[in-house]
Amino acid sequence: MSIDRSAALVAGALMLALPSVGPASAVELVYGSWPPAGEYLNRVALPKAFEGIKKETNGAITWKLVPGGQLADPKATYQAITDGLMHAGLGISTYVPNVVPSLNTIYSTIVFRDDVVAASGAALETLTLNCPSCIEEFRKINIVPLSAWTSSPYQLACREPVRNLADLKGKRVRGTGGNADLMKMAGAVPIAATLVEAVSLLQRGGMDCQFGVHTWLKIFGYADFAKYLTDTPLGLTGPAVGLMLNRDAWNKMTPDQKRVHLKYAAQLSAELALGQFVIENEKILNELKANKGVQIVRGDAKEFADLAKRYDAAQRETNIANAKKFGVANPGAIIDAYVKAQEKWAKLSPAIGRDIDKFADAIWREVYSKVDLAKL
Repeated sequence: MSIDRSAALVAGALMLALPSVGPASAVELVYGSWPPAGEYLNRVALPKAFEGIKKETNGAITWKLVPGGQLADPKATYQAITDGLMHAGLGISTYVPNVVPSLNTIYSTIVFRDDVVAASGAALETLTLNCPSCIEEFRKINIVPLSAWTSSPYQLACREPVRNLADLKGKRVRGTGGNADLMKMAGAVPIAATLVEAVSLLQRGGMDCQFGVHTWLKIFGYADFAKYLTDTPLGLTGPAVGLMLNRDAWNKMTPDQKRVHLKYAAQLSAELALGQFVIENEKILNELKANKGVQIVRGDAKEFADLAKRYDAAQRETNIANAKKFGVANPGAIIDAYVKAQEKWAKLSPAIGRDIDKFADAIWREVYSKVDLAKL
């Protein structure tokens, strides 16, 4: 396994012994989160989930949240959890595609529909129930992947106005996975930076555009440098894995404690998909326009729609080829399962709407209630 170990080495002095987890012993586990403390995951969703876990395990398991990349950066998070430097964290597969290439096949498949519920439910279901190689890859690195969600549709936020493909040509744009290929097709130059690394690149002028969602413009400070937001959406991606658990810690939990974690993994997925990437995302856009001088730029809807159509027609073949380079035996089956699950969840989505609890219930019913704890 090859993962950037720099932050993990820094955290080496904080090596956390994996304690015995059982009904007669109270234990504190550590979640190392690389987003800033004020990001929705750290500010709202994880505290709520951890409080529920503490209550429903009668205090046998508590979680300590360490935000802001104090224990590991986005790339080193995988190694830190594998080695037990921390017990859980947030994982983005495109930062380490060689480590979890099957999951990265899902993440690199851009979804050109504005339905976060359908995409998130489908991505989580595919990862958990319909991608054995995904689970096996995590097993090899001593991790259990719980909770997952997609973003809302990405938009371009740039230092200069981008109205069409001519404006975008030659622009340096943060893009990983499928988004990097999309930017190449658009004539831009993709920059494979993490969300954290993109801050200084924008500040120094080493990057022209951030391709993502409104919440990142605020939380990571992109709006201080990228003032022009193109209004045309260009597909959504995911899933981020919100509760990558050290497998040794997981195996020491009782079956009931594992089920409690599955319950709150469902809640966490719904909180991020709807709470952050839909509800708060919209609020933050209005805030940025009022307080940061962010301007909405009218994009050429037809030109960008044609780009999306051309990319969508080619992406399956591209993603299959990329996955095979990393040794995924049957990436086409993973993509097909994801597409099929999207159609299923698109039918469930209207009844869920923006109701976080309804979405959590649906995730439990359609995904986690069907999990065999012995096989996860």
